This record gives sequence, C-alpha cells and structure tokens, in this order.
Amino acid sequence: MSNTPKRPPTAAPPSATTPPVSGRPGAPGTPSQRPSNVRDALTEAHAVAGGAFGKVSAPAPRSSVARKTVMLVDDDAAMRAKLRAALEPFYDILEAKDGMEAVEMTAGIQPPAMVVCDVMMPRVDGFTLAKILRGNPVTKRVPIMFVSARHSAQDVTQALVLGACHYFPKTTPVGDIVAKIRKIIP
Repeated sequence: MSNTPKRPPTAAPPSATTPPVSGRPGAPGTPSQRPSNVRDALTEAHAVAGGAFGKVSAPAPRSSVARKTVMLVDDDAAMRAKLRAALEPFYDILEAKDGMEAVEMTAGIQPPAMVVCDVMMPRVDGFTLAKILRGNPVTKRVPIMFVSARHSAQDVTQALVLGACHYFPKTTPVGDIVAKIRKIIP
C-alpha cells in the first residue's frame, strides 16, 4: 500500500450532451441556464467541478487597461476624420474644432497623452493653444504635434520654441503622422 494521500475524484465539466442538473441555479454542482459572459462561465464551471478548475481571477481594473487619449484640434473636419480613422485602433480620440474648444475640453478631464493641432484656426489658433497648454501645470508636459498647411521655417521654429515635439505639413501622408505619434506615445 502507498503512503500518498488519496485525492477526491474531480467531476468532469458538463458537456453539450449532459442533461441539466436540477436544483438551484448558481449552487455548487448546479449549472445555470446560460452564463452571460466568459467570467461567469468560468466561475460556474469551477463551481460545478467542485473546485477542480483553476481559480478564476478578478478582472483587471478598467483604469489599468485604459487606452491613452489623443486630442485632435483642427477646424478642418475632413482632416480630423482622416486622423481619427487612422488613430482609433490605438487610442481614444477627443476632437475640438479650434483652440478655444480644446482649452474648454481639457479643463474638466484628465489631460490627453498628446495634442495634435493645426496652426490656423478661428478663435484660438494653434500657437496660442500651445502657450495656454504650456502655462497650465496640468498640461504643460503634454506633447504637442502640429499638422498645418502653414509650414514655413518661421512657423516650424515658433512651434519648436513653444515646445512642440514635431511639425508636419498637412500634405504629409496620414500613415507617417500616425507612425510618429505611435513612437512618441506607445
């Protein structure tokens, strides 16, 4: 005879051909009608098998898996739409049609991971927006990228003096802009 302790037999998980067990749904050893999600299904399988399945882990907190946010600020709706379509697979997107709307939006939220903006916009232009963001302790370190039809050496220099991380002409392919954004905020 062996000195190793005997393990209790484990129940096999219910199969499609196994008739439903009568009893109270959710009680150990009793399957419910139909689990609503994978976590509930694993919990139920664990209960039905009497603990034979691995422990079901708690879902990760939403904030730890939250995607980073990119704010697009441009009065050109078509440009915002192109950038949005290219960036949405990777980031959450906020849109503002001018610098004033961007300032109003950033006042009540967690700062975005990056601001991508035009220079020429009504009410508040891109350079003024950059000055406002740099003057606010909450947004002063947010990377700012300019994508503008204005791209003279003077414009690029002014953007860099204001702390822009990059400056693209609007004629730049969207894929190149997205690739640069992904390098800056992975």
